[in-house]
Amino acid sequence: MYGLLYEDVYHSGDGGLYSELIQNRAFQGTSVPNNQGSYQTLQYWHTRGADVLTLDNDAPLLTSALPWHMRVDVANGATGATGFWNEGYWGMNITTKTRYAANFYLRGNYEGEILAAFWSNTTNSMLGSTTFQVNQREEDGWVPYAQTFTTRVSAPDHKNTFHMTFDGASVAGHSLRFQMISVFQQTFKNSHNGLRMDLADALVELGGKFLRLPGGNNLEGIAAPYRWKWDETIGPIINRPGRPGTWGYVNTDGLGLLEMMQWCIDMNLEPILAVWGGLYLDGEVIAENDLQPYIDDVLNELEFLLGPATSTWGKVRASLGYPQPFSIKYVEISNEDFLNGGIPSYIGYRFGMFADAIKRRYPDMRIISSIWAGHFNGKFPDNTIQDLHEYLSVNQMVNKFHGYDDAPRNQPVLVGEYAAIYDDLHVEPNQLDNPTLQSATSEAVYFLGLERNADVIVGICHGALIKSLHDEPDNVALLKHSPNAVTRSMSYYVAKLFGTHFGTETVAISGDVNYGPLYWAGTRNADGRHFIKIVNYDGAASTPITVVIPGKSNVATLKMLTAPDKYSVNLPGNMQSIWTETSIQPSKGSRYTFNLTGSYVSAVLVV
Repeated sequence: MYGLLYEDVYHSGDGGLYSELIQNRAFQGTSVPNNQGSYQTLQYWHTRGADVLTLDNDAPLLTSALPWHMRVDVANGATGATGFWNEGYWGMNITTKTRYAANFYLRGNYEGEILAAFWSNTTNSMLGSTTFQVNQREEDGWVPYAQTFTTRVSAPDHKNTFHMTFDGASVAGHSLRFQMISVFQQTFKNSHNGLRMDLADALVELGGKFLRLPGGNNLEGIAAPYRWKWDETIGPIINRPGRPGTWGYVNTDGLGLLEMMQWCIDMNLEPILAVWGGLYLDGEVIAENDLQPYIDDVLNELEFLLGPATSTWGKVRASLGYPQPFSIKYVEISNEDFLNGGIPSYIGYRFGMFADAIKRRYPDMRIISSIWAGHFNGKFPDNTIQDLHEYLSVNQMVNKFHGYDDAPRNQPVLVGEYAAIYDDLHVEPNQLDNPTLQSATSEAVYFLGLERNADVIVGICHGALIKSLHDEPDNVALLKHSPNAVTRSMSYYVAKLFGTHFGTETVAISGDVNYGPLYWAGTRNADGRHFIKIVNYDGAASTPITVVIPGKSNVATLKMLTAPDKYSVNLPGNMQSIWTETSIQPSKGSRYTFNLTGSYVSAVLVV
């Protein structure tokens, strides 16, 4: 039931979960202000020594996907080391605990050494380095270089940069050209082109069971032609052109379709695949007569993922190291088509044309609508799931406890995005900077309502999984990160508490009080283990609880989440959440008695 949503938003991918340290590694650009003007730049690159850096597209290119490279012009009479450096994504995590892989392509005449090194801005010292031996001529074209290395010392903080230097005298009055300068920190499970370890570890802790990918508004694209194109996110990274992303910066698409599928493999997650459905975020809609090529593109994507290695696209997948097809049971047609005037065309022809084509090819596929069933005016297609996104105030969250009690059982729901974004101190449009204890506890009440209706709820995932503290310190997310640290929010711990304690069967629970301020629900596994969840929302400071589970006599574990104050938040270096685990001995009659301490508490009794 509990899962994850991924899209590259606020540098959750590039500069976040994607383990690349170099920003603007292939000179694809950085910022995309209002989708205006050229976005390829040398931003985040700086000269050091007797050279000038220039963005150039002189042939031959490394690949057609990467039309620009960095030309390094060395001054006449230059001596000593010269070169350039990169800021990274506002710093880098440099530690002796991991390996680093440095790669680049070079064009030009040079014989000698190129030193690649990490430097600390705080100590003004080299942290570690590797040396490349180079002997090439211009006529050799683009020559690749790759080495793995470790550092001598760990940096005291994240204020670190990556430098490349060479002998200036050997190139004086001439130029060297560089492309795809990449440095990876060791990845989660050592997957190729993979995930940043500390962020990935935090995701594993959540206990999610599915991954909704690749978004999110970033799927749709800010305007034509910048939708997410699956076939431009596969294969060698030098063949991925990237694109202006939805959230104000260029996406490298290094964390592409296959990397996301490997993510699912590494964390044992069920993929829920969203496909582009004919609507751009600027409101442009593909006309009915022009839609077929986009449907064909989706069928090609599905063949790439699901087809045998002998099929056209399955053969491509196999050539990229995945001979066996993946398993995909859910496909969502587009994302949030209630935006930008998308509803009429979605119910008029777009949803049906995509869904029918997919079902003809894959009759067992579960199809998900990106809009509420009610928009279909009583004609919601059979065997279709509706994806609802609920960004609510704390009061609305709590009121949703009964929100699905009377929902039609033939119209299942994926809560593809949720978040409490307003609390008693933050009212619309003044959103929360970070989840508070109050907002996270309201989400816990909301979860209980979903668990009580698990027969109609397919799954739930937070609308903001990861955000960079550089990009978005003032908006809610489960996780926020700097280059060398991860901050787990109040909402993260509530999601972890519930996601890691969810059974396979809902159990009926009777109480001697009405719901509010106490709320509860329960599930159990086939082995008889029970998960009884109780939430105190704006209740007494201390509430005695007795849970009776007939036939149980084993010691239970009580796990509770609270904080000093309803407005407490978790910030870097100042974690206010309090997670406790206590053993509860049963008394006569299988009675488990304990106190909920705090007016805002989320608890799970594991029996």
